[in-house]
Amino acid sequence: MAIAGRMFRCRSTGGFEPWRLTRGSVLDVSRGEPLDDALAVYCPSPRSYTGEDILEFHCHGAPIVVEQVVAGAVACGARLAEPGEFSRRAVLNGKMDLLQAEAIADLIEARVAAGARAAWAQLQGALSLRLARLRCAIVGVLADVEANVDFSDDELPEEDSGRRVEGIAAVQGEIRDLLGGFAASCRVRNGIRVVFTGLPNAGKSSLINRLLGFGRMIVSDEPGTTRDVVQECIDLGGMAFVLSDTAGLRVSQSSAEAVAVSRARAALQEADVIVMVADSSVPYEPVDFFEGGDSSEADSVPLVVVFNKSDLTCVLSQSVKETATRRARRVLWASAVTGDGCDDLAAVLCELGKDVTGAEPVGISRVRHREALCRVSESLSAASKLAAGDTVPELVALELRQALRELESLTQPLDNEEVLDRVFGEFCIGK
Repeated sequence: MAIAGRMFRCRSTGGFEPWRLTRGSVLDVSRGEPLDDALAVYCPSPRSYTGEDILEFHCHGAPIVVEQVVAGAVACGARLAEPGEFSRRAVLNGKMDLLQAEAIADLIEARVAAGARAAWAQLQGALSLRLARLRCAIVGVLADVEANVDFSDDELPEEDSGRRVEGIAAVQGEIRDLLGGFAASCRVRNGIRVVFTGLPNAGKSSLINRLLGFGRMIVSDEPGTTRDVVQECIDLGGMAFVLSDTAGLRVSQSSAEAVAVSRARAALQEADVIVMVADSSVPYEPVDFFEGGDSSEADSVPLVVVFNKSDLTCVLSQSVKETATRRARRVLWASAVTGDGCDDLAAVLCELGKDVTGAEPVGISRVRHREALCRVSESLSAASKLAAGDTVPELVALELRQALRELESLTQPLDNEEVLDRVFGEFCIGK
């Protein structure tokens, strides 16, 4: 408050009032002159974002103004916040859990509506609530086990190991669902990876530029122009698609092009959808035609064949058309020059995008989440085997308590600075 008092001159005589916007001038303290006409709001603890006293300046967004205000605050004794420091303080003060803090970063970085909705649901506690139910179920089994440790056999009914195994199995099923939805949740958060492939000069780059609406990819009549995997994100139907332009697949004497082709094949291995582009004005044999996509990649992910250059005379044989129809999920005709068929391609990508992401489940979308749940599952599996066998209940309880610790690390790893540093190091400065 002392720093704010030096930097801000209120227009009213009442000074800062909690939860009320106060108009005034942000000052250049060194010169005593106003920097900006702004608003200030005082948020006392504990009802603030971090749970601590906070005073915010709402100034005009010109970068030079913001820089001068921040520099003035530092000159008065403040310091620049570390990445994610405000959210980190909020977690440490119990204002939110770690999953919700990660959702804030996801919401800030969301590029399309689907990602923003998923981040918002997590911020509202949807994933935290789901994990809390799992915790309650594990605690219930643990209580049943420990009851046989704390009391004599005469005071309790006969142990029911089957009930405990069933309880653990139910939790394991929920964890399998979460782990199974990891890939789909990542696609919602990071974008659906669409790799454009095919022979050189098929028009891959031109087709992507047409979808993007601007010339992001380099286009040339010279074969082998694309020498690396070039990516661009696009919003289609509220979903994020990462379109990857790759080198034309062919045997080349150029070492640089050979590396580019190798990278193109590697990109196919990571694709969620493969779009194989073919020049309809050039004759192919079926075996040559599928040089760009008829491999193991096309068997495991959706394959779309686009016969490009439909504005030119088509010389494709009937056998090529039939082979494409038989092997691809969808076959389209398009022209990157005129734009014909590009709306159809966008619609097909949206359709396939919904297939690979599902119904936007509230699930785990970070490697940290997956690794922790895998450790929970391992401990539960060990507990289940022990519970089913003729073993002392203390060993079962030990594994169940370990599972609880791993589960709680997803939301409250407050004793692990390394985890906190890794999570909040990904945030933008401050927030």
